[in-house]
Amino acid sequence: MIKAIRPKEHAGDLVNPFQQSGKWFKANFHTHTTASDGNVSLEIRAQQYRDRGYSILAVTDHDVTSDVSAFCEKDFLVISGMETHPPCPFESELYHLVCLNIPTGFSFPENCSVETRIDLVKKASGEVILAHPYWNGFNINHLLAIDGYIGIEVYNATASKIGKACSSVQWDDLLTYGRYLPAMAVDDAHQGRDIFMGWTMIKARSLSIRSVLNALRTGCYYSSCGPIIESFMIKDKVAFIRCSPAVEIHFIAQKYFGRSFYADGEKEMVSGRYEVPDEVQYLRAEVVDRSGNRAWTNPIILKAKSRKK
Repeated sequence: MIKAIRPKEHAGDLVNPFQQSGKWFKANFHTHTTASDGNVSLEIRAQQYRDRGYSILAVTDHDVTSDVSAFCEKDFLVISGMETHPPCPFESELYHLVCLNIPTGFSFPENCSVETRIDLVKKASGEVILAHPYWNGFNINHLLAIDGYIGIEVYNATASKIGKACSSVQWDDLLTYGRYLPAMAVDDAHQGRDIFMGWTMIKARSLSIRSVLNALRTGCYYSSCGPIIESFMIKDKVAFIRCSPAVEIHFIAQKYFGRSFYADGEKEMVSGRYEVPDEVQYLRAEVVDRSGNRAWTNPIILKAKSRKK
């Protein structure tokens, strides 16, 4: 029987970034270089993102770390990371875990389980994101079988090459089962078109690893492939969102709750409102622009669900 275990860090205490003080920083938390299967060196990759206005880049090559210290500057934070691939405990599949803020030279013991890898990353002052669950073919059983990761990828640009970039269904399954986790958009840049396609807008007090990790742990961000979300809140049982011009605005909750709004003809919308029913446990929003690009808020938790046994 499925057992939903919420990580202690996220027992309904996600924050709303639009109600927090701080500054917005554009980030990509999943990228590869020639240290594994990317097509450019770390030096070039860092310059690519800096030139495009990013403030944060995590270098997450497969099963290897890189010394990123030479590329960190006052206005550009490069985070040492790794992507690792432990086996699923109940079938012959592999998890893809993005490990952030691990020291150069970090490695795992041979035949290390997924739980042990997550524990070792945390002991090294790092955190773990579950990568591209739709691309992996994962269902709710895979997602609930492990604990300790602090978010998932709702969008992965590389996975768009097989039409599986968006993992919003898997995210909603987690939220419905009481695993209240935020979700980010990433490039997972390797080569070709999978760069500058999905990013995470972090709200942090400063451009420091401590502030950025705290924002990730508390969901203090939104994610986008283009649209800008200016505000999202719930007041007196009414949800409000303000955004850049959009043709679709979706308020999404568990089961059949929520509501979608569509612009008429050539018109566009820059705001939306939704009267939230008492039964709603969580509410998040998605915005779609005329080009089909999407942005995602993290959920606001209204009625934390008890754990399933």
